[in-house]
Amino acid sequence: MEEKQKKISRQSLRKVLDGPSQKFALAAGIMWMLFQILVAAQIIYMVPHKVRIVHLGFALIMIFLLTPFFHQSRRDHIGIMDALLVIFTAAVFIGMFLRYDALIKMGGRCADVDVVLGILTMILMYEGARRVVSPGLSILSLIVLAYAFFGQYLTGILATSGYTLNRIINHLVLGGEGIFGFALGVSAETIVIFVIFGSLLQEVGISDYFYDLANAIAGNARGGPAKVAVISSSLMGMVSGETSANVATTGAFTIPLMKRVGYDANFAGAVECAASAGGQILPPVMGATAFMLADTLGIPYIKLAVAAILPALLYYVSVFCTVHFRAVRLGLGSSGEAKQNWGNLLKRSYLLLPMVGIVVLLVMNYTPTFSAFWGGIVTALVLSMLRKETRLNLDKIVRIMYNSAKTAMTLGTATAVVGIVVGTFSLTGITMTIARIIFQVTGGVKLLTLVMTMLVAMILGMGLPTSAAYVLASISAAPALTLVGISDLYAHLFVFYYGCMSTITPPVATGAYTAAGLSGGNPNKIGFLSMRLAVAGFIVPFIFIYSPELLLTGDIDIMATVFSFFVTGLGLLFLCAAVEGALIKPVAPYVRVAFAIIALLLIWPDVLVSLIGLVVSAIVVVVSILRKKELVSPKN
Repeated sequence: MEEKQKKISRQSLRKVLDGPSQKFALAAGIMWMLFQILVAAQIIYMVPHKVRIVHLGFALIMIFLLTPFFHQSRRDHIGIMDALLVIFTAAVFIGMFLRYDALIKMGGRCADVDVVLGILTMILMYEGARRVVSPGLSILSLIVLAYAFFGQYLTGILATSGYTLNRIINHLVLGGEGIFGFALGVSAETIVIFVIFGSLLQEVGISDYFYDLANAIAGNARGGPAKVAVISSSLMGMVSGETSANVATTGAFTIPLMKRVGYDANFAGAVECAASAGGQILPPVMGATAFMLADTLGIPYIKLAVAAILPALLYYVSVFCTVHFRAVRLGLGSSGEAKQNWGNLLKRSYLLLPMVGIVVLLVMNYTPTFSAFWGGIVTALVLSMLRKETRLNLDKIVRIMYNSAKTAMTLGTATAVVGIVVGTFSLTGITMTIARIIFQVTGGVKLLTLVMTMLVAMILGMGLPTSAAYVLASISAAPALTLVGISDLYAHLFVFYYGCMSTITPPVATGAYTAAGLSGGNPNKIGFLSMRLAVAGFIVPFIFIYSPELLLTGDIDIMATVFSFFVTGLGLLFLCAAVEGALIKPVAPYVRVAFAIIALLLIWPDVLVSLIGLVVSAIVVVVSILRKKELVSPKN
């Protein structure tokens, strides 16, 4: 790939500094990211609550500098209202920071000044969220907040005993249960370091290596550019941890190549979306939200990564097969541009060391933050010095800091808003009430409870970053699964999948809107096509609930695991063939129905039924190969 094409998504320093607001934002972003790096490196030691105050304060300042009060206002100019909000935010959060030690000494009590600071913090947070976060999350948060104030006027199981303003502010803002609680903590202490790591990979050429490696593996295959997108986006998706961010980076060069080889704009965007969403469930690194999941369950991250390996592989088997069968049906070839210079790739394989370093440190039971900084960022910095073209200069450092801060400001604000929901749930105890309602609606039937939980998780996650989507689903929907006998790890991994899938689910598919901007396609069509490509993401969670051997936990039965993985993978292959209408060649409609039935037999969690499906699928494959024609239908 041409160097110009590889760097298409990178901003120039001149572009960053095109107005007063950007210049101030640049300065704030550099200060913020330097603070986060020093904390991660343990050069600065600060209690977690203070780190979270600084994190959210900088996030809101960045938002007020970069997103004007009125959307139609100039973005390169600081309006009076925005300038006042920046000054006001700095004052309020400095006050919160300085008052923290006094609050600790007061033992749960608070002074009037603390209540005022708490109210102002909430107002500033909601104003920041209005500008950069999905309106749905803010509305949900406000509804939940109203419940805390007026729940005593309700009747039945939703009624509360009532809480004073001081009690609510103390719990939701001043303490560690609400805004500055667990969700913002993961953003401030873990996710932001992975965001910096992802930006660093872009600048030192490691993301380019991922693309070249994917191109060497699949570039000359049928429909090669789409397969390259699947591989490269899965690798980068592990690091970026967010579907939209990954679509914006890798999609900038994979989408045009897919369109050039013959895929339409909507399908090209959908491939990038589906592959990017899956990167968050793919070990060894997964997305940063996975660390939130491990922290919630109180388990070592490496245990979660091992459990997630086989389901993630099944997901990508499905996406890869769908891409291939679409190419078969459309009669597409490769781009003819792939250069399989394995010798050069082998020489550059040292670029994978940052990923290896993170995994090694995680296995050694170091924290995710420590592992990401020393194993990832520091290793990548050292490697960048080995070649002149990858060495960091001032321009690159500024881009890394600025781009990281712009990503982190949205994530930080979103997790703070989620903190209101989490804090209210813990204050009122409504979590188990929602679980019991779901349990009553489904009658305690396991399958119905799973379906209801899936819908709740996807609806709550629409338009949100994956981290925020997971937290909302885990506190509201996951408890319902435990009531029907599903263990915590399985329940949380189940809702985590649908938190990831919500980023590609219409009508509010954030990844699809990003892809549409790059491909020129329709966001809703891209969203529905993404769901079609990512069909395994909606099915696999049900499979590992009913076939727990796929999660590699407890006493592992090797034979049962291998059998389950093989028949499930084969079932997904036939499902993709049915969806796309092709196997070796395009097939007639009634053959597609047969493929769907075979897929159901193979996926069904019963050994005898799966064996029947295995025999039937073997017959179909043999007949297809011998006849070399499969009752071909005209191309759709």
